[in-house]
Amino acid sequence: MGGRERSPLTLPRADPHACTPGVRIAALARAPMFAGLAADALADVDARCRAVGFQEGEPIYHAGDPAERLFVVATGAAKLSRLGPEGREALTEVLTAGDFLGALPALGQQRYAESALALTPVCLLVFGAREVDSLLRRHPGSALAALEALARRLADAQSAIQRLSTSTVDQRLAATLLLLAGKVGEPDDLGVLLRAPLTREDLAAMVAATPETVSRTLSAWRRRELLDAGRRWVRVRDLAALAEIAAG
Repeated sequence: MGGRERSPLTLPRADPHACTPGVRIAALARAPMFAGLAADALADVDARCRAVGFQEGEPIYHAGDPAERLFVVATGAAKLSRLGPEGREALTEVLTAGDFLGALPALGQQRYAESALALTPVCLLVFGAREVDSLLRRHPGSALAALEALARRLADAQSAIQRLSTSTVDQRLAATLLLLAGKVGEPDDLGVLLRAPLTREDLAAMVAATPETVSRTLSAWRRRELLDAGRRWVRVRDLAALAEIAAG
């Protein structure tokens, strides 16, 4: 165990050409606003978007920019962040295949409320205002689903920021690792590997702590064999123990 171990992560390619029609349709079928559509309708949605690749660390958009695009993750992972009450960056969500990001005036947002960055090489399905307007007219049920999904995201982001002031760093970090295990975790022979290259800075931004504090806590948990961790990877070995820590 420890930071000297070779990372067990393998990253996807950002090449849009690797984002095949089957991959795109599968991602759209998982997206909240399109999940209820039949196969022919999903094909119609796919025909009205374009696939765009972003390399690891590349910004997708910035908070405060005009809301001009809606995205669905097809492959890879992205992260969302916004400023907390004290002006500190808070990483609010990690997004994987089927998750959406972005906003449009037609869906109630004039500007992006958060910043988005490619956490790994990522292929995104991009919809502009014209495409979304056409889709909402052709598939009216998607309009309500999209509004509900956006409302949930805003509420979840606010709740996440508020929770940062009501628990200890250990509790917040344990709870965050459990959430990530459910979101991007992949079981293996040793535990649950988080399939995203999260740095100490990323985890610190998610729990409102310093990277040094996060590093010390992870080291302590490694010694207790609750997890394995390297420079940009984490494998949870004892979900039950982390759940106890998160519960205080």
